[in-house]
Parts: sequence; C-alpha cells; structure tokens
Amino acid sequence: MNILYDQAFVKKLNNHLKSGGVIAFPTDTVWGLGALPNRTGADAIFELKQRPKEKHLIIMSDCFEHIKKYMVEYPDKAFDLAEKYWPGALTIGVPVTETDSMAFGGVRVPNYKPFQELCSVIDGHCLATTSANISGQPPLQYAEDIQKQFPNIIVVDNAFEKMGGAPSTVAILDGDKINIVRAGAVEIK
Repeated sequence: MNILYDQAFVKKLNNHLKSGGVIAFPTDTVWGLGALPNRTGADAIFELKQRPKEKHLIIMSDCFEHIKKYMVEYPDKAFDLAEKYWPGALTIGVPVTETDSMAFGGVRVPNYKPFQELCSVIDGHCLATTSANISGQPPLQYAEDIQKQFPNIIVVDNAFEKMGGAPSTVAILDGDKINIVRAGAVEIK
C-alpha cells in the first residue's frame, strides 16, 4: 500500500511540516529535502544541510497553478520553457515572492508520479526544496542513507518508479536570454 493513502501518516506528515519540520522524498532526478515554503521551513533546511543562505532554495509542486502564487512575474520566455519542458527536470530561475523574508530562487514541476502524489496530500501543495545531502557533498541515493544522515526528518519513500539520477537543469532568465547555470537532465533546445 502507498503510504500516502494512510490518513494517519498524512496527518503526521502535515503536522511535521507545519511545525517547521523537513521531509525527504524521491523526485524524477535525485532525492530531495523539503519543507513548507516559509521562513521557518527554509531555515530548517539551511541548518540541516549546512547550506550557505545565499544559495537559494526552489519551490516545487505538482502543477503550475500551485506555484504561480509565489511568483513575482512570469516572463513569456519562462512560460515557453514551462510549456515545453514541464513537468520535467527543469528549474526555471524567475523572481519569486519573498515569503517571511526568505527569497527563493526558482520554480520546478517534476515529472514524477510519486512526487505529484506527495504534493496532492501536503497542505498548500508546494515545498521549498533542495537535494538531499550536506551542502557540497553528492546527493544521497537511498532512503536508508538519508534517514541515517538526517535522523529527525520524515522520509517519504513512496517511489515505485526509478529516479533519473541527474540533477535538474537550471535556467536563469535575463529578459529573453536563457542562461544555463547548471546542465542537467533536460537539454534546452
């Protein structure tokens, strides 16, 4: 049985997130760490990962409709990229609302049913995210390793599909110009 069909687990998961807790989950690329997209959640991720604050987190969800409330603007070029590559392993760097004084650096909608199912049961349907690792180290590959590295998080291991393994491509927009700051699973053409 998929753990996300267990109402007691879903309630525990949402209460953990609301209290500033961090979760780990599989995506179409690598395992991720996530928290609610607010100052408390973001601070918890930064502390857990030992991540410099100038390295922004991104906001991920199962669909554009849930993400757009966080976006300051959505340039035509960003819309074109989203239409062509979402859902998928493309992070689009666009201005995102500062939530409780925490700036986020971009948005993404993964093409991965287990992540989409996770978002469907999370209050608000969005997570502030990053890869599951200590900053500067390679992403962890297995749920057991993540739980050992980060014992105070909830690991949502609902993967029934293979993950891609390569990180998402990160595209920052400067007007109509696309700057690829990290080559990843998606090749922009």
